[in-house]
Amino acid sequence: MSAAEALDNRIVYLHKEDHQDSFDTTTGILFIDNELRLKNLNREAEKICGIDRAKSVGRRADEVFRHHGEKFLRIFHLDELEDLSTTNIKLKVKEQYIYAHIDTLRLRGNAGEANGLIVIIQDLSAVRAAIKQIQITQMLMSLGELAAGVAHHVRTPLTTISGYLQVMLGRLEDDRYTVGRDVLEMMLDEVSCINKVVKELVMFAKPPVNKETNIDINRTIEEALLLTFKQLGGEKIAIDKQLAANLPTLNVDSNLIKQAVVNIMQNALEAMPGEGMLLVKSWINSELNMLVIAVSDTGPGVAPEILPRVFEPFYTTKLENMGLGLPVAHRIIAEHGGFININPVKTTTSGAHIHIYLPIVDERQRRLRVVHQQVLNLQ
Repeated sequence: MSAAEALDNRIVYLHKEDHQDSFDTTTGILFIDNELRLKNLNREAEKICGIDRAKSVGRRADEVFRHHGEKFLRIFHLDELEDLSTTNIKLKVKEQYIYAHIDTLRLRGNAGEANGLIVIIQDLSAVRAAIKQIQITQMLMSLGELAAGVAHHVRTPLTTISGYLQVMLGRLEDDRYTVGRDVLEMMLDEVSCINKVVKELVMFAKPPVNKETNIDINRTIEEALLLTFKQLGGEKIAIDKQLAANLPTLNVDSNLIKQAVVNIMQNALEAMPGEGMLLVKSWINSELNMLVIAVSDTGPGVAPEILPRVFEPFYTTKLENMGLGLPVAHRIIAEHGGFININPVKTTTSGAHIHIYLPIVDERQRRLRVVHQQVLNLQ
């Protein structure tokens, strides 16, 4: 049973007869009395905290654990209104760092009176190392897929260029050769294709964010609409704009945000090769303090089985696409402190519903305001 469950059921009490010389478990446990003296601890607590039970029992907790830092010592000081506190701490024990999850529970007697503390410590270092290893493995796998995608999209045009150059080289006479316009145009198209792949990769790797102040997001959306329909046509696609008035201005890179919205709109138009409806909305999510841009279409939507992979570079269900549109959009929005949410398809005609969330206030400014308010509260 967890500490929280024990607290809810009020079944954990500390009586003198409960003190035992030894109790074994895979979790470290400390018993602290009302005067913050260490009354008992198990072997796992000795191991995790790097202390000697014989030299520690009976002494004040702030003396026993003074080398563990102020953050660790704060776990013994619960607020008067708190009966349970949970925290994760990085500790330096015997020249090594460990990551511990700590629950501090106020113990009460049968009459409900405070009767000390119980501190439950779990060493999560192995778990953290395993998670980090998994993350590294996933990153290496992603890099492998990224490299394979780059090789595929660059090798094809390079093969075409190489083939034409070899033919031209074989037909040289006295260093003269007449090149047809169609050949040059083909080679230039292939070079342009390679350049596009490289440009998209640079945008995905590290978008060059140059934030501007007082950006009207509705104007950015309008510009994205014009750019999208200019590039792709979409004469048979109807547009339904529901842009909220009097939205707050944002501190963003308007060109990058426009690029992200264009990428999402292009996906929507490609999902409706015939007739369809493109719905674009904007509003404020007051709970998150974020501005929302919604792009919806009447295409087949995003199937649940491919939803986890839509932001992977070069993953695409369309053979003619590179699969970098959504990943680049995701990266741009993430660089601005926002995120993109895609709702899975519910019916065959429900279409895709993509929501872009952008913070109304820059995160650094928000933190400064919070600190400033805390300072004012102390005065």
